[in-house]
Amino acid sequence: MEYGAIIERGKVLTVKVEGYTVASLDREGIESPPIFPMDGRSYTVGDTVYYFLFRDGTGRILCKA
Repeated sequence: MEYGAIIERGKVLTVKVEGYTVASLDREGIESPPIFPMDGRSYTVGDTVYYFLFRDGTGRILCKA
């Protein structure tokens, strides 16, 4: 996909002021840069979520999976 992002399942790895890092459960070896939830909800390490990333590294957590 040239300009869009794909929604993926992931697991929250870290929770920091800078955002959440998420490891993809759909693609091996993919880890997000710090991103934030779209709805402002809080997540904890180990939560399974749906998220998306664009090529430039920006993205958002959509919701719990």
